[in-house]
Amino acid sequence: MKIVHPAAEEIRASLNLAPRLSSLEGKKIALIDNTKHMASVFLDKVKQLLQEKYGVAGFEYYRKAHASVPIPVDVMQRLVASCDAIVHGVAD
Repeated sequence: MKIVHPAAEEIRASLNLAPRLSSLEGKKIALIDNTKHMASVFLDKVKQLLQEKYGVAGFEYYRKAHASVPIPVDVMQRLVASCDAIVHGVAD
C-alpha cells in the first residue's frame, strides 16, 4: 500500500518586503477590492484618510472578479508600474 499526501509540495521563493516610502505626500496608491462584504466601504474610508491626512495625490482602483481568485498577472504588473504603493482591502 502506498500512502500519498494530498497537499501539493512546493518550495516557495523567499521574498523581501518593499522598502517603506518616506512619505505618502503626492503619491499614487492602488486600491484593490477583493469583493468581500464591506471591502469597498473599507477602501473608501482608507482613500479618504490617505487624501486628507497624508496628501496622497491619486488612486487607481481595481475590483477582483471574486475574492478567491488571484489578481491577474498583467493587472498586478500594471499597478506596480503605475503606482507608488498598493492597499489590498479584505473585509467581511
